Amino acid sequence: MWGLLVLGLILIWSRHDANAVATALTILTGAAAVTQFLMAGRWKPKPGASTPEQVDAAVDALARELVKQWVPEGRRRMLDEPNRLDVRCAPLHGGSGDEVDCDELVAAYADAPRRLVVVGPPGSGKTGLCVLLTLEMLRRPDADRVPLLVPVSAWNPDENFEAWLLTWLLETYPSLGSRSRYGPTAAREILARDRVLLVLDGLDELPDDQRTAALRAINSDLGAGRPLVLTSRTAEFASANAGGQIRDSQVVRLLPLRDRDIVGHLRTTVPQAGIDRWEPVLAELTDRPDGPLGQVLRTPLMLSLAHSVYSDPKRDVRELLGLPDAEAVAAKLLDEFTTRAFTTRRPSPLDSSEHRPGRWPPRRAERWLGFLADQYREVAWWQLWRKVPAWVFVARGVLIGGTLSALLGWLLLGLFGRPVLGLLLGAAVGLVSGVCLGLVPADPPRRFVPRVPRRDEVSRDLVFAVVGAVAGGVAVGALYGGLYGVVIGLVFGAAFGLVRRFTEPTEPTEAVTPDSVLRDDRRAVLIAAALGSGLGMLVGAFFAGVIGLPAHDLVVPITDPVQLGLLGGAVGLLCGAGGLGLATYATSASARFNTARIWLAVTGKTPWRLMAFLRDAHRVGVLRLVGPVYQFRHELLRDRLARRR
Repeated sequence: MWGLLVLGLILIWSRHDANAVATALTILTGAAAVTQFLMAGRWKPKPGASTPEQVDAAVDALARELVKQWVPEGRRRMLDEPNRLDVRCAPLHGGSGDEVDCDELVAAYADAPRRLVVVGPPGSGKTGLCVLLTLEMLRRPDADRVPLLVPVSAWNPDENFEAWLLTWLLETYPSLGSRSRYGPTAAREILARDRVLLVLDGLDELPDDQRTAALRAINSDLGAGRPLVLTSRTAEFASANAGGQIRDSQVVRLLPLRDRDIVGHLRTTVPQAGIDRWEPVLAELTDRPDGPLGQVLRTPLMLSLAHSVYSDPKRDVRELLGLPDAEAVAAKLLDEFTTRAFTTRRPSPLDSSEHRPGRWPPRRAERWLGFLADQYREVAWWQLWRKVPAWVFVARGVLIGGTLSALLGWLLLGLFGRPVLGLLLGAAVGLVSGVCLGLVPADPPRRFVPRVPRRDEVSRDLVFAVVGAVAGGVAVGALYGGLYGVVIGLVFGAAFGLVRRFTEPTEPTEAVTPDSVLRDDRRAVLIAAALGSGLGMLVGAFFAGVIGLPAHDLVVPITDPVQLGLLGGAVGLLCGAGGLGLATYATSASARFNTARIWLAVTGKTPWRLMAFLRDAHRVGVLRLVGPVYQFRHELLRDRLARRR
């Protein structure tokens, strides 16, 4: 930046007197000093490591975030209910005499953590057990480790597990990256010092060819003997673990619900005023426990769906009785659960509640969920653009960039009586820039994670620099000639590239959610636009007030330097905000999301208010929240929605 300023001053010196150069030096070096100050704060090396006290504070903060995250999830799963289902487990190769209640398993494990693998069929309660264990560990203030429930499906086993886990931890709980509170290495120290108990949920959700590699990587990267919990479907784990990849582990299997427990649970939890409606079903379960209905209700998932769907007195639970087989019963429960979730109540016009599931037409909601289930394993808003044709983003860039640049060119050169030239130049610059920015891949959401940019990020900064150089150089060159255009093009190019690096805040205070990540990304775009406005105002005021505008060419002649400076500053502010703000917005994750949201809504694949729809789907239990992404409540539900699409 300083080199570009020196070059610019040398060139200006050859054209103007010393007073102009001195004034230029005052203004431009002031801007450069501010830039250098910001860069020094961002790039200054942070030697050393977090102190033990800082690591302890980070662990305490993480525990508080986990409580806020998992206590509500436990309530949604009704894990705190006194009449909670009695799920049992046994050693994988043990006999019936080895059965224990899952509550006993959780209590014993919390007392003495070890390597534990939990397997079971779909819907048997593996994730529920993970949440139950997480809550139990969080209730123990003297626990050495904080439970960290991690979705294994988010990991690619080709990547080092510890390295990925560190990245995932900082992205999901970004407050741990606060240097001012916890030092530079708190998150790394938490993992290295074995301060977390890893609860790895869903090995079976990895692709078939990655599960064995995942088990080997967990062993090699974490080391033998480190306590952890791993869940998987039974068959998938047996196949992946054929060579004994998980060493020193105890493997337990979740057992089907007992017939008497199913009947007892329904008699206890169904309101007594409506128990008569359930008598035919209870009789079927008692007389034919191995019938289609009895087979399906032996998993906690299906039993909870049946209770949820048919707790409505308007529904006839006898619908479950005459279905031909277990597959038909399961399909009926999954379909009815989704439909009921969005027909719980119709909103009153006076209802201002943020969450109103009844506002979504049930059939449309099922179709929207079916599209998401078919196209995405998990719903991350910044990934939705991948299902939108590339030409849509190019067209967006051309339309917005061409229109705004043409208006700015018309305004700028219109001051000198050349509005048509300004319109054409602006449109040309906007069209070229719009095509370039439309082809550049979207940035990931701006995160609160301090990091050195990777090579691909530097290349995107260079794209911003080129856009800034073209925008600033053409505008100034048209007024003052090629020499000034080159100088300002270089300065604007450097500023555009650097300002992009400033749009990543670094002091988070709480765990991320989809909405918070979206807000942060939009805030970053506004920051870039504000910085661009300031830079443009300084440059515009400098050229107009110090070097001077060709006053005789102005539509309204102005000769007073102060007035010229104000005019130039105003024009520069608009150009800077439009140029840098537009460039940042065009490649931001939130802009890609906005375009994708509109395209998907126009084509009928998702609703217009997609984020509100996802929040409501989470509230009624169709989706679950895992950090900044939504996942379907269960793979069975996702598969069923995808097939019905």
